[in-house]
Amino acid sequence: MRVLGYDPRAPLPSFEEFIQRVHPDDRAANREHFEKAIRDEADFEFEYRIVHPDKGVRDIHVVGHPVLSTSGHLLEFVGTVIDVTERKRAAEELRRNEMELRQMLDLTPQVVAVYGPNSERVYANRVALDYIGLSLEEWRQASDRGVYFHPDDRKQVLDSFDRAFSGGSVEEMELRLRKGDGTYRWFFTRCVPLRDEKGQIKRFYAASIDIDDRKRAEERDCSRKNVALREEIDKASMFEEIVGTSPALKSVLSRISKVAPSDSTVLITGETGTGKELVARAIHRRSDRVSRPFVSVNCSAIPPAI
Repeated sequence: MRVLGYDPRAPLPSFEEFIQRVHPDDRAANREHFEKAIRDEADFEFEYRIVHPDKGVRDIHVVGHPVLSTSGHLLEFVGTVIDVTERKRAAEELRRNEMELRQMLDLTPQVVAVYGPNSERVYANRVALDYIGLSLEEWRQASDRGVYFHPDDRKQVLDSFDRAFSGGSVEEMELRLRKGDGTYRWFFTRCVPLRDEKGQIKRFYAASIDIDDRKRAEERDCSRKNVALREEIDKASMFEEIVGTSPALKSVLSRISKVAPSDSTVLITGETGTGKELVARAIHRRSDRVSRPFVSVNCSAIPPAI
């Protein structure tokens, strides 16, 4: 009586009086449930709202069981009437919080994936699903663990994930993830376990940040440095194979630089072992004929008759 907002000392309300206490939006369904239970002489369980005179709108959960006579006729229903307003509000608040959390994860500019303790796929945010071009259900059902990783990174990444799942360690790595269109981008990924109060792993969270632009810039910078280093070496060693800094050698190298771009015939003289062929190769490499083969001929091997 108190749950429904009646005075326990007052007479029992009639069914119509009770119906008037039910929330207007629930009256038709409430009446239908009760009439069906009476007609079927069957158990029933459902929820509805009442307008309590002191507490306002309340959520009620009712369970009923038919009591039949020995001849099989319905005598009455016995059961429980429970105010579940606070429970429903708490559940609704939890749902709102979960929805808000998922919205936050969907809006974050990171690829986020959640796995169970046995590496089963639980959840991926909208950014992740849009990147790989799958729905959440399709991602959950995908069987190949390494299908989204670049073939060159796959073993290292899977080994890191296995260490995280088996030992509960925090793993960090740089890897390439495949997009829905088949291209790859670089990501920095951190896999972190979540434990319960007993220390058992409940979830694994993997968050990945796109670092492709940074990696490309690093590669370009490294390439530029390599080119500069090669040029510096070439400049310092002068034609790479000829190394030296003496005034006489510098004079020879200067003449090589001057004559190499021309079509002039060059005569190189010197004692045996002084590097005449190295000078000839250096002239060839600096000439417009560098794309054509350099042919070395040992003149001493030519017969005198020729």
